[in-house]
Amino acid sequence: MENTAKESPIVLGVVVVDFNHLVGPQIEYSYPSELKENAELGSVLPFLALPDGSHMSGEDYCYFHLLCKSLHPSTIFGISCNRQIMSNELINKGSDVTRSMVQKAVVILASKPIFGPTRTKLGMVTHAFFAQRDLQNITLIKDFYNTLEDGLEHSPEHDTISPQVDGHNTLYMGTSIREFIFKWRFKVLVLLKLLLLQRKIMFFGYPVEQLCTSQYNLVSLIPALLSNLEDSASPELDSHSRGRSKAESLRMSDRQSVLAFMGLPLPLFGEGAFFQPYCPLQQMDLLQSQSWLIGTTNLMFKQQRMYKPDVIVDLETMQLQFLDPNVGSLVSLTPADRKWMDGLVNIIQETWNSADPAHPAMMQYAGSDDYLRARFEEYVFGVLSSAKFLGTHATTDDASPTTAFGSDFLSAFRQTSVFGTWNSYTDDTLCDLIPYQHPFTGKTSTVSDVALRLQAGLHDLRLEENLGPTREAIGAALQAGSASLSKVASNWRQDITRFAASNGWQTPLSVWSEKDTTSPSNANPEVTDKREDAASSSSTPTKRTEPILSSLQATGMQGAAALSTFGSFLSAKQKSWYNALNKQTDTEPKPP
Repeated sequence: MENTAKESPIVLGVVVVDFNHLVGPQIEYSYPSELKENAELGSVLPFLALPDGSHMSGEDYCYFHLLCKSLHPSTIFGISCNRQIMSNELINKGSDVTRSMVQKAVVILASKPIFGPTRTKLGMVTHAFFAQRDLQNITLIKDFYNTLEDGLEHSPEHDTISPQVDGHNTLYMGTSIREFIFKWRFKVLVLLKLLLLQRKIMFFGYPVEQLCTSQYNLVSLIPALLSNLEDSASPELDSHSRGRSKAESLRMSDRQSVLAFMGLPLPLFGEGAFFQPYCPLQQMDLLQSQSWLIGTTNLMFKQQRMYKPDVIVDLETMQLQFLDPNVGSLVSLTPADRKWMDGLVNIIQETWNSADPAHPAMMQYAGSDDYLRARFEEYVFGVLSSAKFLGTHATTDDASPTTAFGSDFLSAFRQTSVFGTWNSYTDDTLCDLIPYQHPFTGKTSTVSDVALRLQAGLHDLRLEENLGPTREAIGAALQAGSASLSKVASNWRQDITRFAASNGWQTPLSVWSEKDTTSPSNANPEVTDKREDAASSSSTPTKRTEPILSSLQATGMQGAAALSTFGSFLSAKQKSWYNALNKQTDTEPKPP
């Protein structure tokens, strides 16, 4: 099946992948039906659709890229939704069902990364497919394909999702720059610098959907790149940058013209580089490429020593692990970088809406994804213009506007293959029309930079989150200790009572009572003394231990309360230190 990108529909097919306990994942059904017989597709698609560890969650989504030239000449974009069902719940159990659990994934293959518009529909169809409890009935899958393709053909997005400089906002559906920056803060700019330097970046962690969307959030920060990922599936592809020429005109009022003049999108993937949001073990050989951005859930990728990444982005610890310290120094943030990112972080925090994290409060523009994407566009424009400027105007002046990006970073960027390719089809007058300066135009000082470093360091400690389990554990231990002491006292009291009864002990009170008592009812003083002794033994320790137990319980509650406020105290101190340092910066004498 040979098609060109122009002739191919947006939706190339819908596939059902089954996990067979004997042979592993395999294509069970496809529409069109010939996809199932495609050996090239069947050799890799099942492992992408059912990622490692997918059995640990009831439902998860996986985003991936694949190359199958017999189906499509460039990158195929896939999204899968996998679910599980107990085999005894099936009303039509096939002969191949031999285990207690059945796991399948429904997959959409498309020629464009239309994950946003299709993700919700895919989840609903997958849920309905499993809810019918007859996984042999695939009528729903066929209807889904026809409805999905027909819906895209008659939607406004069909005309805008086409090979052009920049795609429609529909392509950005499913990404959330706000949430990405809210979680990763200043590290977002570090990751952007790593991406521009074409370094080997590995995202690691669960769940798979978060693993994939984090990478798409990063890619979407570079203008026009998300809608031009045709070469991302394989380092062998290079169709996008081939034959590009310099823009002949520039209309500053036309964004498409500006992007074309700036030589965007950057050819970050293809020709020795690739991007795979989820990379299975079957594609580990691709890591011998010069540059890549991948996501994985398999520890073997972290443990293997043949194709080491430059940095590991750990989703669980929210940390960047640099395996090469030199790379970390190249992408370290400058004072201007930190001040600029601090402004974006503050806007997000001021407009944060926990009920709807993807959109700012009051639905305002400031703090929205479009606003943040525009700010990063200014940053990328500044980097490109500065790199072009340094090629035509050699300078060692520390006061040059280009140094705000980092001299080592710009030098390393100019040595990348992506810069060489980009520089060949962009005009030398670019830096005269686009400012070669950092988007942060204010002044920075050592004191304010130290304040930002301190703020970022305290945030990385994640005090509120890390102290939570400790606070609960200590509180539980104190309560358990109080309960244990109460139990010991009770057991001790009972043991003394039994021992006294078995040895015929008499208290002074019982002896005095025996001498003065002449009633016939007390004819058996031994029994009476034992009862009185037992009563005395059972009451006296209780009165003595009650204050002790109450004190221990109060101490436990006080300790838990103290630990509860410790994280809040440090958070408040962090803000006060930062404000104090900023105030000190404002009052510093200015040089004449």
